[in-house]
This record gives sequence, C-alpha cells and structure tokens, in this order.
Amino acid sequence: MPALGWAAILVYATWPLAGPMRRHWPPVLAAAGATLMLALIAILPVLFLSITLGTELHHLLTDLANQDAHTTLEARLNQIPWVHDLLAQVPAPWKAKLMPGALSPDLSAWAGRLGSIAGGIGRFGALLMLVLITAFFFYRHGELLLDQLRRFVGQVLGQRGDAYLRTVASTIRAVIYGILATAVAQGVLAGVGYAVAGLSAPVLLAIITLLFSFIPFGTPLVWGVASLWLLFQGDIWVGLGLALWGALVVSWIDNLIRPLVISSAVRIPFLLVLFGVLGGILAFGVLGLFLGPMLLAVLLAIWDAWLRPAPAAPQG
Repeated sequence: MPALGWAAILVYATWPLAGPMRRHWPPVLAAAGATLMLALIAILPVLFLSITLGTELHHLLTDLANQDAHTTLEARLNQIPWVHDLLAQVPAPWKAKLMPGALSPDLSAWAGRLGSIAGGIGRFGALLMLVLITAFFFYRHGELLLDQLRRFVGQVLGQRGDAYLRTVASTIRAVIYGILATAVAQGVLAGVGYAVAGLSAPVLLAIITLLFSFIPFGTPLVWGVASLWLLFQGDIWVGLGLALWGALVVSWIDNLIRPLVISSAVRIPFLLVLFGVLGGILAFGVLGLFLGPMLLAVLLAIWDAWLRPAPAAPQG
C-alpha cells in the first residue's frame, strides 16, 4: 500500500513533465522515459541523501567518541566565572558524567545504532524500487486507470464524485507546493543561522539543509550535527544558540508554512490542515503528509454538500 500510494502521488505530480514523451514516443518507451525521469528527480536523490546521512553520522559519532573533547570544553567552561564556580562544587564522579569525555561510550553506542539503521535504509531502497516499478505501469496505463476511477466514483457517489476527485487532486498539488515552500524557507533560515554562528560555507550548509528537508525529520540532523560540532569545539554559547535557532525557528517553520500553503490553495481552515498534517504523519507515517489533508478535504467537501439545502421538488 505505501508503494502504491507514493507511486500514485509522484506520478500525478510529474504527469505534466511526461507530457512531451507521451505525445512523441511509443507508449512503452514513454513510460520507461518518464520512470527514469522520476528516478532522477525524486527517488535517487532521496536514497543517496539517506545513505550519505547514515554514513557521515556514523563517522562523526565514532570520531567524537574516540577523541578527547573533555579538555577543550572544560577549559572553555572554566573561562566563564559563574560556571567555573559551579563546576568547582560538583563532585568528581558527577563531573565525569557531565563532561563530553564521559559521553564516549554513549556516542559509540549511537554509532552502533546508526549501523543498524543501515538495514532500514536497505528496506527503504527496496520500497523505492517497488515505487519505480509501480510508477512505470501508472505512466503506461494512467489514463485508463483514471477513467476507470472516475466511473467507479461516479457509480458510488453519483454526480458529486467528480467534485471529490478534483478536491483530492487540488490537495495533492497544494501539499507538493507546501513541501517546496517549506524546503526553501528552512534552507534560507538555516543559512542565516549558520552565517551568524560563523560556520564555514554557510551557503553550502543551507543547500544541504534544503535538500534534507525533503526527508522526514532531516533538517534537525543537519543543524543538530553543526550545533554538536560547535559544542565539542568549545563554542558553548554559539552552539546552544544555533541549536535553539534550529529547534524554535528552522524546524518549527515546517508546521506553519506547509499548512498555510495548503489551506490557502484548497480553501480549508488553517487549523484543520494543521491537524490533518500532524495527525496524518502520526497515523500513516510520511505518507500521511498527503493522506491527512486529503481525507480532511474530502470530508469537508462531503460536509458542505450535506449542508446545502436540497432542491425543491417540482410542483405537479
């Protein structure tokens, strides 16, 4: 079911791009070309970013576990008078637990856990391959499937069926626009944070954040790793400031822009869209980004149809 859902959404989103191939190429070749286009645009970049993320985090946590960051951080903390006085009153066993040098076993454990995530990335890659196979047949027989869907919905729901299908289509487009707008906003805001924090190549880091925003909960991994790096380098306040900026601004903007774009595009109250996005993610996972608002849009359309007064019966 997730493969069918993602294939349908991605094929619908890229259907206009495949129009020239459908008009000028044989059907099978056009479907194959459209599937290759989908893989190059959406599938392969996500898979590459997922594998790169797991590998880089594993190396980073392993290096942090092996190096002694205790001295650097403690020296920086001791430069702050009130922190120095506070640390002087902390018993040595407790201080060992608070200092990053004592976090090495935990970091090693996290590195091991990331190794186990590699298996999940493998299953994710298998799902993407199934999505591509399904997308090929959707590109090949999409018009036939859509015609059958319209006829089926028309027989079940009557004349209102086409209106409900149009609601679903407009909601999918709105969610896609919301995802793109959110990615741009998160990339720009994260770039501002990286520049203020004094990190090298803030533009490159902003682009990486933008790309990782297409992965669920991907942006916290980018600004979170940057914040950890600053902390372990001894830049305590800068690292904490970047972490707060990422948590309160960069990541939270996702919960504002996406529902706002969807609600303005499909004319659904903002609060309903917010509940639809968050509740959809909790109920259906990443696919809930589309299913949650889509179900609410259809239910709202049904509600509006029920509230309309029935036409008066003709007088005989």
